[in-house]
Amino acid sequence: MLKQYDTLVHEVLEDIFEITKSNDEQLDEIVKKYFLNGGKRVRVLLLLMCAKLGNFELNKKDIIRMASIVEIIHTASLIHDDIIDNADTRRGSVTMNKMYSNEFALRVGDYLFSVVLKEVAKFDNEKIHLYLAQTLKELCIGELIQADGLYDIKTRRLDYLKKIKRKTAILIAFACVAGSIVADASNEDIRSAFSYGYYLGMSYQIIDDYLDFVGGAQNLGKEVGQDLMNGNITLPALLAKEENPELFYNFTKDSSSEEKEEIIEGFTGLKKNIISKIQKDFEELNSKLPEDKKLDFEKYKYCYNWGRLSFELYCIGAGIKETLREPEFYNKKEIK
Repeated sequence: MLKQYDTLVHEVLEDIFEITKSNDEQLDEIVKKYFLNGGKRVRVLLLLMCAKLGNFELNKKDIIRMASIVEIIHTASLIHDDIIDNADTRRGSVTMNKMYSNEFALRVGDYLFSVVLKEVAKFDNEKIHLYLAQTLKELCIGELIQADGLYDIKTRRLDYLKKIKRKTAILIAFACVAGSIVADASNEDIRSAFSYGYYLGMSYQIIDDYLDFVGGAQNLGKEVGQDLMNGNITLPALLAKEENPELFYNFTKDSSSEEKEEIIEGFTGLKKNIISKIQKDFEELNSKLPEDKKLDFEKYKYCYNWGRLSFELYCIGAGIKETLREPEFYNKKEIK
């Protein structure tokens, strides 16, 4: 389904190159290279899809421009985020702050934000201005909250959820609501677009934080465990702490890489416990099924959506379903 958006995404990128042009050829080349260096364009795609709630063709030019604005905000925030985290890699490549300097990367991020303000000012729509102002405010608060919470072992799940709301969910929600507003969707659809983006954004960040613990560079474009190495307490770390509190007793800014890796391994141990439970569920169910209906655990052990897999095993045992779907349905990520 997403193939139909390929041409539109290309138009957005061309629009980005146009509106970010400066009088500095080196800056233009660096900015262009950064935008072309991977990225899933999730926010752009969501904005384009939510614009379908209104009159897309009539408002296409404004929709493309708003998609460009959202992608520029996201990119500028990543550049600033890499400076704060002192990150080495992003999307499989060296970060701008490491390739040049923190000062240079900061100025590039600021320049991109200035482009956003200039382009948004051209929209004669109060809703867009209000939503964007609130979004940028929340993004900044999110960074402050994260900075204040580094290495804080008293972090609660609620604190974590508030943080990811501001750091991730709010911009995805803005992408969805902005697309619907610019396309002149109904007020009901605009509200629905915002809610959809918000909850999707929360889920998206939780999955990203999980992959930071177990995914590795091949999945994320960055080394495994970077959040914890930088003192950022995410949900996997909280789960590891609940499972094994002593892991965090001496967790401070001065903790060694080895001590931090122990916590990552602690979460890996929790993950293995879940896999072991799923395997037992398979064995128990197979003991009740006829020979031609037995399920092959080896076929499904690389799936990582354990909740969905466990639920459908229960449904088979209860006679609600006959068998499992193909492994792709339960996500194709190998768990080592």
